[in-house]
Amino acid sequence: MNMLSGTCAFSMSTPRPYAVNLRFSLKPSRRQDFLSLAKENQRKSLDLEPAALQYTVGEDIDTPNTFYIHEQFIGAEGFDAHRAMDHAADWDTFKNSDPFTDEGTPIIDFYFCNHDIEKVPIRPAFGVHVELYPKPEVLQQFLEVIKYNQKGSVEDESLCLQYVFGESTVEKNKFIYHEEYKGADGGKEGFEAHQISPHFKAWEDFAGTEDPFTKPPVVAFFRTIE
Repeated sequence: MNMLSGTCAFSMSTPRPYAVNLRFSLKPSRRQDFLSLAKENQRKSLDLEPAALQYTVGEDIDTPNTFYIHEQFIGAEGFDAHRAMDHAADWDTFKNSDPFTDEGTPIIDFYFCNHDIEKVPIRPAFGVHVELYPKPEVLQQFLEVIKYNQKGSVEDESLCLQYVFGESTVEKNKFIYHEEYKGADGGKEGFEAHQISPHFKAWEDFAGTEDPFTKPPVVAFFRTIE
């Protein structure tokens, strides 16, 4: 897969975290089937796959049975190895068994990240899922603001567990984010602290400029499932 312009720059000879984000909504009758499968896939991926770095499952805080999955692997090759595992085939079987609502079929994104390779444990967190579509003419400014926000979040916020982003490998100028926070109220304390930080203010200033996006942003909040 090609890394598009504006994403993190690195040599393809040096593996970088390769992320997969999914969001979907389930029929209530299939909830328990999914949770059982997700927990088993999560455990097997992290225990059996050397290239699996993270497997996070979360449920929307406002919409029951809407779920988000964030996975990371060492390079795209790590994801290819994951797809060859028996437990990945179990997911394929599940998703082909008509478990989703009419409006909730899976939306999946792939992207390379700009952080170091790191194993992430299963943990409680308040999560943020974001999809942004900056206009080409503001792309450079967008990237500068986002990198500043990321740096401030991971270096200066004691309650920020994770802030990763990247450009979709299949849709140019689509950027996907996965953030996790800890603290009181299931981690919401950490996100509220993030919202009053100076680096988040810089993001708000950019987002508040006249029409910087080609499509409306997608912003959703979830709590992880352990």
